[in-house]
Amino acid sequence: MHNNQHIYLNGEILRAQEAAISPFDIGLLRGYAVFDLLQTVRGVPFMVTEHLQRFRASAAQLGLAVPASDADIVTAIEDLLGRNGHKEATVRLVLTGGVSPDGMHFDPTTPTFYILTHEMFDVPASFYVSGATLLTHEHRRELPEAKTTNYLTWLKNHPRIDEAGALDVLYHSGGIISEAATASFYVVRDSKILAPEKGVLWGTVGSLVLELAKGHFEIVYGAVSLEDALSADEAFLTSSVRGVVPIVRLDDHEIGNGAPGPVTKKLMHLYRDRVYG
Repeated sequence: MHNNQHIYLNGEILRAQEAAISPFDIGLLRGYAVFDLLQTVRGVPFMVTEHLQRFRASAAQLGLAVPASDADIVTAIEDLLGRNGHKEATVRLVLTGGVSPDGMHFDPTTPTFYILTHEMFDVPASFYVSGATLLTHEHRRELPEAKTTNYLTWLKNHPRIDEAGALDVLYHSGGIISEAATASFYVVRDSKILAPEKGVLWGTVGSLVLELAKGHFEIVYGAVSLEDALSADEAFLTSSVRGVVPIVRLDDHEIGNGAPGPVTKKLMHLYRDRVYG
């Protein structure tokens, strides 16, 4: 980390090494926290309105209110981006329940709210060209419709993901697929897009991609089974920092013919065109 890196914390812009969060913070003691992550495109925060909407929705599920207006948050983000000088950045908003003297009780009107910026990481081009692998894992996220900071299962599986050269882990429970640990997941069959509807985090990029897809493909919302995925023609994931990525393998099982399919390629094109014009 550069010495001149700045962060936003509870209404102030501070140098990162001067910023301090209490050891009694309930986000640290109990994981009672939500976050959101967005990226810049040509230095400008992308889909910031939608990300702030989701951030507030996640906070509301934990009984927390974001202690700043959207306008103030956008100003703080722009200030940080100006100071931190990334080529392209990811912007991470984090909200915890704040200080808890006993690890149980806290005052939701005094949360901890901070914003970090990171240099944007590169997604290997091969994932877009040849497609990627997901490892399946039986799991259902607690409070799946909130973007909480609890990534225990993903982090615990990370060595396995890296070892397999996979992109992410795909969660399923009772034979029904929900989402990847860090992305939304969709299946394509007979040129129809099957989209999980309930018990998943609302995907900002996923929603945009489905909106772009509407004029070209039928979209079927509902429960998507593991069987649907394994017998699919195509599958893809969407995320804020990756856009649209073709998924050609689940564990050792090849999806379709094991290469990015026409529907996914069309969606990749529509999305890139919308973002980079």
